[in-house]
Amino acid sequence: MLLYNSTVYPMKLKACILIAVCLTVLCNLSASAQTNDVTLKKYYFFKVWGFLKYNHPAIASGKMDADSVFLSNLPAVEVAKNDAEFNNAISNMLQQLGTVKKLPVPIKQPTEKVLTKNIDQSWFTKDKYLSKAIGQKLQFIYQNRFVGALPYYYTEKNYVPDIPHEKPYAFADSVNISYAYRMLTLAKMAATIDYLYPHKYLMDSNWDKDVKEFIPLFVNANTRIEHERLLLKLSALTSDTHSFRFYKQMKNSKKILQTNFFPPFDFKLLSDKQILVTKVLVPGLCQKADIQAGDIITGFGKYTVEQRVNELAGLISASNRSTLLHNLSIYNNNLLFTTDSLQSRINYQRNGVSKSAILHWAGQNELPTIIDYLKKKMKPDYEGAETDYVSPDIVRFKIGEIIRYNNSLPEARFTEGMDSVFNIAAKSKGLIFDMRGYPQWGGFLNFVYQKFGQDSKFFAHYYKQDFDNFGRYVLSTDSSTYRRPGMYPGHHLYKGKVVIIVDGETLSLSEFQTMYLQGIFPDAITIGETSAGADGDEKMMTLPGGYEFNFTGNAIFYPDGTNAQRKGVRVDKVVHPLAADVLNNKDTILQAAIDMINSKN
Repeated sequence: MLLYNSTVYPMKLKACILIAVCLTVLCNLSASAQTNDVTLKKYYFFKVWGFLKYNHPAIASGKMDADSVFLSNLPAVEVAKNDAEFNNAISNMLQQLGTVKKLPVPIKQPTEKVLTKNIDQSWFTKDKYLSKAIGQKLQFIYQNRFVGALPYYYTEKNYVPDIPHEKPYAFADSVNISYAYRMLTLAKMAATIDYLYPHKYLMDSNWDKDVKEFIPLFVNANTRIEHERLLLKLSALTSDTHSFRFYKQMKNSKKILQTNFFPPFDFKLLSDKQILVTKVLVPGLCQKADIQAGDIITGFGKYTVEQRVNELAGLISASNRSTLLHNLSIYNNNLLFTTDSLQSRINYQRNGVSKSAILHWAGQNELPTIIDYLKKKMKPDYEGAETDYVSPDIVRFKIGEIIRYNNSLPEARFTEGMDSVFNIAAKSKGLIFDMRGYPQWGGFLNFVYQKFGQDSKFFAHYYKQDFDNFGRYVLSTDSSTYRRPGMYPGHHLYKGKVVIIVDGETLSLSEFQTMYLQGIFPDAITIGETSAGADGDEKMMTLPGGYEFNFTGNAIFYPDGTNAQRKGVRVDKVVHPLAADVLNNKDTILQAAIDMINSKN
């Protein structure tokens, strides 16, 4: 008879369990390694393809189609079982493009200042994933890259937004983007940031690491809505206010952002944590929830205000936090509140007392009221050439409305009319340039310069794409980049005070023209909130599905080297709108400007 040994049996059991655990861990590690290797294959394929698109003479010249090269070679990369097969797939792709001829002379280097912070070739010169032979071929291509003519995949003029020859590949709204085109989408976005986005180095995260992390997500994006969610997340990583409106192109934006209905009141974010109710729009709905103008909302549904703002920050791009809050406060954007259902619990404060109620959002019945409010809110006033006195002897120019001079002054006497405008302004004790808007007429500042300008110095440093080395940006020394040819300073020395107003609505050209004003009036005081931080020409990259990925395509700096991207223009005094003023339709920042001019200091 075999007797039971209470000591031996548990030891054998423990050993079996340990072996099982070890096998499980080894299997998981092996699976993880395989998954990581699949991701790395795609990542380096993307990197090689992007490099070839902007460097290889056959593709950069347009003789061979970049997308076709990608799509035809993707299958071979997918089935590569090891490093040798992968490198063979890359080698075959290079052979398909034909022989690269050695240039007769070395590529001439620019004499102007250059921005090279994004240039990084370590992925093929130092990384070991690509074979040494592939690295040497890529180095040869780079040394003998396409130069000396307009590249096929970029705009001829710096200020033209639409990047040419990028196919939209139409997909029905209800259909997901197919696998190969999802991979092409990610590869295009990766190459766009690598070679066309001058501010890659200013991004908060590591873009190469981001691309690696997003590869399996794009692979597994089995629905159109998930694909679009990933597009928004990638766009948000650029931290570029030019990319802010990318969400409007999503077919499923309302589902992704949970914004089916409008709130029955207008509002303004006072901070990351508080929303001020500024105006009741649908009295019936607000009365039922006991919501009044002046209430401070701290949460809604499952979110605190701060949680919702942070969630949106991961889906919507903005150069800085201040501009994000500004854009989320714009009623017609309708982004802040989660309104995926017709009602939500809302938490708010009134006179320091916390309250909570069920709020019904504005639905179909209230839509006419909301539409009417939006029309009135957006109605422009672009007529008239009269002087805008905001206070006795203080003249204001609103950048968003200066087109009224174009619309009102007779064409035959236009220059004479503008001279009259500035002759009147020159006699005032103070000038306010309100840059909270977008200039519908870009030539206005040239007339300011012709009257008040003192010298011909560049007020900014504008870096444009270097066609001889994509990803490098060259300082433009062409004076027409900064002001219209034939413009000369008027040398009228203005003796009054000048105040410039900016906030998150001061975007792109408005920021550039703010810098122009700061150059014309070096003693001017700039006040307000952080500007949009996207100073430079907008570019648009077409992606499969017809999406237009917008981003800042040029780099603008102050002459001392301070970047305007993300930081915004220089602000001498920060002034935020006061809640009491917002409720009473008073402009806190404008009043601060008037007070500065009227002060004896």
